[in-house]
Amino acid sequence: MFGIMLQKMWHKKWMNLSLLVGCVLLIATAISFPLYQQAAYDRMLQDEFNKVITSEGRWPTMNTFATQAVKSKDGTIEKLEELSGTICSSMGVNERTNISFYSLTRAELSSDMKREDAEAIHVRIGGMTDLESHIKLISGEMYSESGYDSEGRLEVILPESCLVQQGFLVGETLTFNSLKGEDGQPLRIVIKGVFRTDNSDEFYWQVKPLEMFDICFTSMDTFKQIFTGDNAKKYSINCKYYSLFEYKDIRYNDVAKIIDRTKYYTTKSKYRSVIDYPKYMDTLDGYLRSINRISATLIILQIPVLIMLCAFLLMISGQMYEMERNEISVIKSRGSSRGQIFRLYLYQSMLLTLGGALGGIPLGMVFSRILGATRNFLEFDLSQRLDIEFTPLAIYYALGAMLLTMGSMTIPAIKHSKVSIVNLKQQKALRKKPLWQKLFIDVILIGVSVYGYYSFHKNMKDLSETVLQGDSMDPLLYVSSSAFILGLGLLFLRLQPYLVQLVYIIGKKFWKSASYISFMENVKNGRKQQLIMLFLIMTISLGIYHATVARTILDNAMENTEYLSGADVILKEVWPKAQSNDGSESGTYIEPNFTKYMTLEFTEELTKVICEDDGYISVANNDKVPCRIMGIHTKEFGQMTSLDRSLTDKHYYEILNELAANPEGVIASRAFETVYGYKVGDAISFYNKKGNECKGKIVEFVDYFPAYAPEIRDVNPDGTATTVEKLLLVTHFDMLYKKWNTSVPYEIWMSLKDGYDSNDVYNWIEEQDITLRKYVNKSSELQNTMEDPLLQGTNGVLTMGFVVTILLCAIGYLIYWVMAIRERELMFGVLRACGFHKSELVHMLINEQIFSGVLSVLAGIGIGQLTSKMFVPILQQAYASQNQVLPMRLITDSTDMLRLYVVVAAAMVLALVVLIVLLFRMNVTKALKIGEE
Repeated sequence: MFGIMLQKMWHKKWMNLSLLVGCVLLIATAISFPLYQQAAYDRMLQDEFNKVITSEGRWPTMNTFATQAVKSKDGTIEKLEELSGTICSSMGVNERTNISFYSLTRAELSSDMKREDAEAIHVRIGGMTDLESHIKLISGEMYSESGYDSEGRLEVILPESCLVQQGFLVGETLTFNSLKGEDGQPLRIVIKGVFRTDNSDEFYWQVKPLEMFDICFTSMDTFKQIFTGDNAKKYSINCKYYSLFEYKDIRYNDVAKIIDRTKYYTTKSKYRSVIDYPKYMDTLDGYLRSINRISATLIILQIPVLIMLCAFLLMISGQMYEMERNEISVIKSRGSSRGQIFRLYLYQSMLLTLGGALGGIPLGMVFSRILGATRNFLEFDLSQRLDIEFTPLAIYYALGAMLLTMGSMTIPAIKHSKVSIVNLKQQKALRKKPLWQKLFIDVILIGVSVYGYYSFHKNMKDLSETVLQGDSMDPLLYVSSSAFILGLGLLFLRLQPYLVQLVYIIGKKFWKSASYISFMENVKNGRKQQLIMLFLIMTISLGIYHATVARTILDNAMENTEYLSGADVILKEVWPKAQSNDGSESGTYIEPNFTKYMTLEFTEELTKVICEDDGYISVANNDKVPCRIMGIHTKEFGQMTSLDRSLTDKHYYEILNELAANPEGVIASRAFETVYGYKVGDAISFYNKKGNECKGKIVEFVDYFPAYAPEIRDVNPDGTATTVEKLLLVTHFDMLYKKWNTSVPYEIWMSLKDGYDSNDVYNWIEEQDITLRKYVNKSSELQNTMEDPLLQGTNGVLTMGFVVTILLCAIGYLIYWVMAIRERELMFGVLRACGFHKSELVHMLINEQIFSGVLSVLAGIGIGQLTSKMFVPILQQAYASQNQVLPMRLITDSTDMLRLYVVVAAAMVLALVVLIVLLFRMNVTKALKIGEE
């Protein structure tokens, strides 16, 4: 049987090669998802930790615990040291640094130098793990290994802040009045040196240098020898432990264990009262909310691609079974059992599936790397690489895909293995409606999808809150669009025969014999073409829909980020506070020198902008309503910012001109008109956070303004979503500066010249040693948006799906028509023998292509565009971040559509050319001889 199978496969080698290509693509597509998912989740986790470092300047994965051992007799210190040494291994993470910081309570001491301020001196003795490796001595020397000098004095070193605060001198001897040493005598210390912190490992210093103004350090070993162990019962010791672990070694699969162990230590263990709730738990919780959202999205987006691949296999294998029906019936009639026939095709599918796995698994790894390198739809950045590892989950996906391919090729054999020669003749004589037409599957699919559209469109607000809370989207949202495409495609197949008959009837008197035969063939045997027609419709529709989804999601996200950024670069220096006459801080600031910005070679435009985010207005009952207040130079601000015309009632520059024409003018956000009843020309008073008043007159209302978010959406600690409306007032910089003076520091907004980027600004800031309170870099924000795992994964899946579907469409369409003409070889031979010219046969084929291929393409275009208009706006809600401000625009790139149309048109033209060549090469006598036999 195996030999028969090989002979049969070789006889139809091109068809089996097509099936092999389908198997390879299906398995590769299936395993690319878990491979990409694992790598993307790992990179996303690392990105979350890196954001903590860059934004907050702290180590992102650290456990801290602290207690005060007051004359402890129960070994508290030893137990905490044991916990500090084992907590990382218990959580399954790699320890980076384990820092112990011990200090006695502050005690009074006196100086041997008979200082006048001796009564005011209070310091504490402390010790830190590996202190010697993280300091730089600026005066004196390090304490000795023994910790004592020749006179029995305890050797200590001081932080620079302690030296300055207390006024000590290197070499000074100090005596604690109430603190006893090991010998029972008052403890004497000698200052050996002064140090500064070494920031080469900045995360070592969890204790800030400025907080060490009252401490002197001895070696950790000496501290433990004198004050811990059996001696601990004599002293009160403050114990702090910092356990830092490596975040770079953490993978997605480790997160659940880390969370569980952390919750155990902080809520159930006997140490729960001393362990602080770690900040990395908030990072991990937010990460998992994003994962839930991403996971469901990527899985469901991949389903249409897998369905198309299965449809491809079914189409090719179905066509193969149709061609082999005569052979199967003959074998059946000559005594072969159904089991033998089934095994014949089972072995064939197993061989093809095995070959598909051998090619599909490495190709899947390539696909996953391409997914990770996707910057935009059909755009790749190969410099971005994901660390792809073959995971157990990928093995399960590969096995599932192999079973799916085998099923697609083998299950039809169950039906065909029952057919004998008599059954075959009977089936050919009968014309039954397909099952889907009897059950009205098309109507059901359209009904379900329309219900999904209505339900989600009606509850858009709830949908936004669901996304904001990090919950996964309802799968019906994604399935509805695919069901709508499939339902309309099937509806078209139901109506297409009537359309063909209508055209035939209209031109019945004018059709020539070739046209008549093509119409009859379409009417009688059009059912055979339904699968390839549905395949074309699905390819075109999904291609248009996926291209629209990808472009809409990313372009809207990029536009939103660009809008919120305001300018190329926004920076705000730390302004020192001015001193009052009595030496206390006043309510104003000292303005830094602005002239240094005037000579920058990389700035195209530069302006000062006051942004008081904590301002407010006073309404009825003297309630304070939060309001963002901006002060701008209208000309400079307008030269570096812009707004899309669709966002404003008037042109953006007209609005700025109205403000410029009124020295006391104010631009107000729309809520002042709709909620609080203000009108153009009304006077309004507004205040900064210190309560300083300013007055103006409203000249215009706006819905949007550069860097202004009308609504702030956020998630509460309990996981519920909230939306807070934010008001905006924009007035003249000079008016605010005059009223508020320097009580509100201003920002610097910059637009950069061509050839320069934000790195030039950043380098200049470092050279000038400027300390910033705020820094917004538009290019970095846009890059972060583009590299968002959800957007990147979506673009990757949609790109892969787009390429795979048009590739399958081209291959499938060509193979179908080649096999179709082979099947009709006898008929064409008879027509040629009856006197038909080759040109008439070509006319027949062109006519059939028009009423099957061209109509399917037009239907696919219409269905794809309708589906995009209906479902893309809803789907975009799943990708709208919590700072999404701008209204969504439906974006279709003509280049994407051109790629799709060119490939499909090329496939149809190629198929037609191949068919014509086959016709011209056809041997009439051979065809007639085959018919006689």
